[in-house]
Amino acid sequence: MNIYQWLVPILSLFFIYRIILQFKANKRLLIGTLFWVTFWIFIAFLSVFPDFVSSVLKDWFGFKDHINAVIFVALGFLFLITYYQSSTIENLEKQMTELIRKLALEKQKVIDLERKNKKSGQEQENIKKAN
Repeated sequence: MNIYQWLVPILSLFFIYRIILQFKANKRLLIGTLFWVTFWIFIAFLSVFPDFVSSVLKDWFGFKDHINAVIFVALGFLFLITYYQSSTIENLEKQMTELIRKLALEKQKVIDLERKNKKSGQEQENIKKAN
């Protein structure tokens, strides 16, 4: 048994523990928690049984070599995660833009109301002075 075959599962358990703690503290959504726990379980399984996993991937995708199958699947996974993150960032940017616009409009309403009240107060003072 190689060093990575016992080190990676230990690291995977650590990350699974952290993810579950973050979920309990409401810092993660359920779907993200399930995704990352599944990912770390797969990584631990891959490290303990690398030949079995690479053989299965090779057979599913029709590659001639084990390592090509693992690299291809890993790259596909990374592209998928990158796409998901970029779409999430775009959604967050849109939400921030809408929120900032709403806050700016609210602030402008408050400023306009203060000006109106100040102007109204000055008119009342002028009326009192005139009397």
